[in-house]
Amino acid sequence: MHEYVLFYAKDINALENIFVPTDQESIDRYYKLKDDKFSIRGSYRTHPLEATKSMGERKNLVFPITAPDGTKVLPKRQWLWSKERVLKALENNELEFIKVNNNWTVHTKQYLKDEQGNQRETKAFSLIDDIFTQHGTNEIIDLFGDAQVFPFPKPSRFIKTLIQIGTTNNETELILDFFAGSAATAHATLELNREDGGNRKFILVQLPEPTQNKEFPTIADIGKERIRRVIKKMKKEREGQMQLDKPEDLGFKVFKLRESNYKGWDDSEQQDPKAYAKQMEMLADPLVKDWKEEDVIYEVALKEGFGLNLSLTETESTGVQRVNDAERGQSFYISLADKVKWKDVKPLNLKKDDLFICRDVALDDETAANLSLQCRLKTI
Repeated sequence: MHEYVLFYAKDINALENIFVPTDQESIDRYYKLKDDKFSIRGSYRTHPLEATKSMGERKNLVFPITAPDGTKVLPKRQWLWSKERVLKALENNELEFIKVNNNWTVHTKQYLKDEQGNQRETKAFSLIDDIFTQHGTNEIIDLFGDAQVFPFPKPSRFIKTLIQIGTTNNETELILDFFAGSAATAHATLELNREDGGNRKFILVQLPEPTQNKEFPTIADIGKERIRRVIKKMKKEREGQMQLDKPEDLGFKVFKLRESNYKGWDDSEQQDPKAYAKQMEMLADPLVKDWKEEDVIYEVALKEGFGLNLSLTETESTGVQRVNDAERGQSFYISLADKVKWKDVKPLNLKKDDLFICRDVALDDETAANLSLQCRLKTI
């Protein structure tokens, strides 16, 4: 009936205190008092200044505090604050005196907002308070109309809470989920970005485990479709609204692990020179049969140390594309045409630092020589 999640920090000192937004019900229930700071700091609640037994004994926290009628109030054990802090709080009217059975008790004022008017957040009593497995099931029903598509998914609201603790809302934040399942992590990241204007990115990994569902034959298919439907739903929610200054990033790419587009060299022991010659002839064009341009471009980019978040743009030279990795500030030009002619490449006005990649079989001697002089040339 109850689930646990182990939550780790690589460096506990780098993790700030875990706070959650104060909900309206708590505000209405606890923050009922007002003073002269209300216009900036809002209403407040009180906490006893008297320390509990759980706090270690400290003699310097035992001293009298002057009550409104001039009497001196001493703690039964000790105060929570130092004398200097108490005097400052008295000066700023941030202590409250309450009379109980003709005896004064001293309380601190906890305002709803800080001195800049920002609303206070509270320490989380529980990360899974009011979040239940059924909430995750309801999300699947809402998106797919059938709870059996993926049983017992994690609620995206819970994952959203974890992401809020571990990340900020800037574009350098990357959330990685090695066991993506129904892609609740992507769902949570997209919605959280919309809520706080963030630009977090996610990488989800999922083996194509088979299901009994004909429409979605693998778990990976379920995850991909969920992301598509979440994005479609989010776009619909924004229909007719004013366009944002910064467009919302609601795209994602799918990559599948597969064999290389390059033919492998048979390094088994071969004594026959004819066998070597035949293999060399076969590797004159090292790409496998029925290779696809986009697959080869991404593999080349990976071999060159680029990331997968690339953009491909056509250039003024027929058959040549510019591959750009904005995150790394890198780019290169690539052509996978059967023939690359110097007159077609010349308009690119390549510089010494530019990288141009093409198939070796596509070059004649003149084009190869000119490209080598003008830029960094690499061949496949």
